[in-house]
Amino acid sequence: MKGLAFAIIRYGSIWNDPAWNVAVPNPATAHHPRAESVFTEYPASFILIRHPKVGYILYDVGDFPDGEDGVPRPVYWKEYFRPQMRREDYIDRILPRYGVQLSEVSHIILSHMHYDHAGGIKFFKGTHAAQNVFVPKEDFVQGCLAALTADNEQTTESPYWRSIMTAPGIAYHLLEEDTELFPGVKVLLLPGHTPAVGALLLELESGNYLFPNDACSSRINYGPPVHPTAILYDSLGYEKSVIKLRRIEREHKAKLIYSHDLQADQSYRHFPYFYE
Repeated sequence: MKGLAFAIIRYGSIWNDPAWNVAVPNPATAHHPRAESVFTEYPASFILIRHPKVGYILYDVGDFPDGEDGVPRPVYWKEYFRPQMRREDYIDRILPRYGVQLSEVSHIILSHMHYDHAGGIKFFKGTHAAQNVFVPKEDFVQGCLAALTADNEQTTESPYWRSIMTAPGIAYHLLEEDTELFPGVKVLLLPGHTPAVGALLLELESGNYLFPNDACSSRINYGPPVHPTAILYDSLGYEKSVIKLRRIEREHKAKLIYSHDLQADQSYRHFPYFYE
């Protein structure tokens, strides 16, 4: 679509055991019975879309600073997933630094409600975009169930957090099927990592780009063969989703942009550069 563009906004990193991103990446063997894991860096990012008809759209909104709203990060997630981000690179500051105000964002698409993709929704209270937030229904329902039945957010081991699921002033529009939200902007529902991750397909004038997000967050996951993550809702659904992604990649001649692949991320150009 003429005039459609996007920017990859890298706002930091998450350090964790690689086994969370690729199940059993370094298995012990008879000859190497003491295989070790090493804390590894994974990129954290979100996507800013510039649409010729509806203006700025965000695909995910990143994390929220620990304790800034009076709610500390859960203990489990501090220990196993260590964020490395500068305060000025969270979404409320990095966009204005390059001339885009939160008030200029018209719509938000959340791939799923895990904290590192949806936590920044707290920044959007009182904005126009807060009334136009799209998220896969099955994932949102699962997030509500996990977050609202947990006794205490501080002790939760779930990536769905109550303070995010109940962020005030947000109007959610729930997606139940693959949908073209705007000309050239399609959301594809993919089960596996969660009941439904919303992947993004952008049809630019220069070519098509496919963002699997955490439905398949790295080249290693994509394969072949498929290597699922350890944070997994449905293993059979995960493999079916990768097969669907391969079909879409082939049919649309699309370039894949991965959400948590450091090597791939180093080859991308980042905000304020826009792909057009």
